[in-house]
Amino acid sequence: MAPITVTHAADLGLPPPPPVIEAPCVGCTGPIYLRGFIGAANPVVDGISSELFQYNDFTVVHEDIKSSPLFGLGVGYQFNNWLRFDMTAEYRGKSLFIAQDKYPGGNGSFSRASNDADGTFLPGTNEYTADIESWVGLWNAYADLGTYWCFTPYVGAGIGIASVSVLGLKDVNVPNGGVAYGADNTETNFAWAVYGGIAYDVNESVTLDLSYRYSDLGEAKSGTVTAFDGTSSYAGVDLGNVTSHDLMLGMRWKLGHAPVVPAPMPVAFK
Repeated sequence: MAPITVTHAADLGLPPPPPVIEAPCVGCTGPIYLRGFIGAANPVVDGISSELFQYNDFTVVHEDIKSSPLFGLGVGYQFNNWLRFDMTAEYRGKSLFIAQDKYPGGNGSFSRASNDADGTFLPGTNEYTADIESWVGLWNAYADLGTYWCFTPYVGAGIGIASVSVLGLKDVNVPNGGVAYGADNTETNFAWAVYGGIAYDVNESVTLDLSYRYSDLGEAKSGTVTAFDGTSSYAGVDLGNVTSHDLMLGMRWKLGHAPVVPAPMPVAFK
C-alpha cells in the first residue's frame, strides 16, 4: 500500500488571509451632510400702530395673520455623536395680515377727508390688509440626545438674519369713505430660533427629521401710506415684532462613500 502523504497548507502555496478592516460606526459616511425641509409657518405680530395713534384714541379690535408655507436648504457638519452644526437658508411664503381699529373722533389734522366743518375728526374705523413675506438665514447648533431604535431626539438654537417685507398694504376707512395704500417696505433684522425635534435614521446615509421651531424675525412695517387721491399721507403702519411657531419636516443626507470590500485572494495549488 502506498504511503499516505499529509499535505500541509504551506505546501499548497496559499497566501495569508487579508487583514480584517472594520467599517466605522457611521457606515463610511463623512461628517458633512446636506439637508432640505418644508413646513408651515404660524406667525404672530406684536400689534399694529402708526403715527396717527398719537392724535386720537385708537383701539385695535381685531388682528390676525394667516399661516404660510416655508421651505429651505442647508449644509451641516456632524462633529460627533452628540453635537452638530448647520447653516440654512429659507423662504417663508406670503402670510395674509388682517387688522381693524376704531376711533371716536377728536381734534387734529391727520385726515382732512374725514373732518367736520369745525376741524374735528369724525369717528371711524380702519381695516388693514397686507402680505408679509420673508427670507431667513440661520447658523444653527444642535445637541443630539442619544439614539434609541433608530430615533434620535434633539434640541437646538440658531442665530442669523431675516429680511421681512410688508407688501401691498391697504387701509380702508369704510364709514368715511377713505382708502389709502402703503408702499412696500423691507426690514433686515437680527433673527434667532430655538428647536426641538426627533430624527429617524432610514439608513446609514439618510435621516428624516420632524421638528418644532420658535422663530423671532424682528420688526415689520410698511412704507409711507398715501390716500388714494393723494391729499394726505402718514409715515406707515408698524406691525411690531414678528415671531413664529413653525412645524417642519426635513431630510438629511450624509455625504460619503460605500465601504470598499477587498477582492478575494486567489487560491494557488502546486
